[in-house]
Amino acid sequence: MSVVSSRGSEATKEVSLRGRLAQFGVATVLTFLDLERRSGELLLLGASGVGRIWLREGRIMRARIEGSRRTRKPAVYELLAWEDGRFAFTQTEVAGIDDEIGAPTTMLLIEAARRTDEVGAVAAG
Repeated sequence: MSVVSSRGSEATKEVSLRGRLAQFGVATVLTFLDLERRSGELLLLGASGVGRIWLREGRIMRARIEGSRRTRKPAVYELLAWEDGRFAFTQTEVAGIDDEIGAPTTMLLIEAARRTDEVGAVAAG
């Protein structure tokens, strides 16, 4: 994960954080952005497609996967499972985006971990 300083005006929307999902998973990146109370857009480029997560002060407000009908929490859970690809976070103002998730980022991460554990327990059967 590399942190790039944001130079210039807000209009340039320079990427301030980028890396590979194999090195830093989506949950790690979201935890960092939550702790830092960052606002902006997290772009995920993976084998499964293109995903976007919008955050306001570290809280996930909206999530989308291009070409998928999944939105809101189901999209967040799917994106959290992505292990390969790249991510880029652009710090920008997201005041006009409604909160479609309705839960703190930490609670989403806990629920995603619980779901992963359940799937693993069923598979181990």
